[in-house]
Amino acid sequence: MRLHQQFLCCAVLLLACPAAPAQEEPASEDVLKELRELRARLDELETLRARVKELEEKYAEQHEEDQQTIAELKAQLDELRAEVPPEEPDDELESLLQEITTEGVPGGEKRGFAESLGRYFQSFNPDISVIGDFVGHYSNREGGELDDEFLFRHFELGFSGNVDPYTRADIFVGLGRHEGDWHIHLEEGYLTYLGLPWDLQPRVGRFKSGFGKANPQHLHALPWVEYPFVIQNYFGDEGLSGDGAGLSWLVPNPWDQYIELTYECINNDSSLFAGEETDDFVHLVHLKDFFDLSEASTLEAGFTFATAPNDEGHGGNRTYVEGFDLTYKWRPPQAGLYKSFLWQTELLAAQADLIGGQETTWGMYTAAEYQFARRWSLGTRYDYSQMPYSSSRHEHGPSAYLTFVQSEYLFWRLAYQYTDRNFRVHGDKREHEIFLQCNFGLGPHRAHQY
Repeated sequence: MRLHQQFLCCAVLLLACPAAPAQEEPASEDVLKELRELRARLDELETLRARVKELEEKYAEQHEEDQQTIAELKAQLDELRAEVPPEEPDDELESLLQEITTEGVPGGEKRGFAESLGRYFQSFNPDISVIGDFVGHYSNREGGELDDEFLFRHFELGFSGNVDPYTRADIFVGLGRHEGDWHIHLEEGYLTYLGLPWDLQPRVGRFKSGFGKANPQHLHALPWVEYPFVIQNYFGDEGLSGDGAGLSWLVPNPWDQYIELTYECINNDSSLFAGEETDDFVHLVHLKDFFDLSEASTLEAGFTFATAPNDEGHGGNRTYVEGFDLTYKWRPPQAGLYKSFLWQTELLAAQADLIGGQETTWGMYTAAEYQFARRWSLGTRYDYSQMPYSSSRHEHGPSAYLTFVQSEYLFWRLAYQYTDRNFRVHGDKREHEIFLQCNFGLGPHRAHQY
């Protein structure tokens, strides 16, 4: 009894004593928060897994249905093919396609059907280009066609394309000012036949003659603001051109070089010869040879001979013209976008049968251009030219220009030209000229001669 009382007392004392402080939980509130977030992400993954499984089941069902549909369509197509017999090909259409595919190319080489047919339909969609040439001019001499003014000097509209698999057409219509008035004229309009063997290529129509290096180029394609003195004095402001026919031939040779021989016969309406009153022709032969000097440099040499009557007859008095041109180009492959050099020289000599005897005259130019940056080039040119029928009258002078190529379709050029004559033009023998040229193009246009 006594033991029970003692035990009861001890129990009462223990209950009455304050409880010992509990040991602090090791997990903090931040840890609990991260655990809750992790649990939420696990729930999201479970939801996504269920969604993917559902999509896979739907895709499998759809794929099975598609395969069944494809099989049914194939069966129906086979039934239709069995019911309708194949038609015999039309003989006329078959012969036309065969002709387009295998004929009408130089050397008789076969051309792919797609390429030939594409060239055929090209005739219905010719390339159309627009070239604009704007010039600002200042001169110490008063008078002349261009006198201290801004002028939209030239506007050219070009059409080029294949007429058929054998023939290509090029037409260039110019709009320019002459003697104060604006005139529309046909600069070039010719057909080039592409189907002759032995590397022969004829053309017929109106075209710029292949005399030398500068004459065949259009005004907007020149590396200068204007044609050299010798071209203007002997062939006019726009060079030698006319209606006629020409034939070029790539001459085969054992050296495997580019040698081109050209013959042209055009109407005799040039200022150097008899003019529009004659009923004869200008006959011209041009030989061009092209050399690869190295990986970075090339040399081109050309020889030209032309002759025509300079009276109204059929050759009683004639004029003979010889030309020599030499062009050197340097463009390193590693830095071709940023550096290049061009040197171009042309010499012309003429012998004219006149009433008092034969008169021999000559002219030349030499030009150099250095490209020192991707868009910038600096050039210079020296001109000397006698007058076509007077060796006692001549003019010469240097010029310099700076060209900025804004893009492939637009360039700016600032040029200075000094002219010294031994005769007077509008009262002056010497002339200082400054040009500011802006040239732009819209649409595709043919590549210019190299």
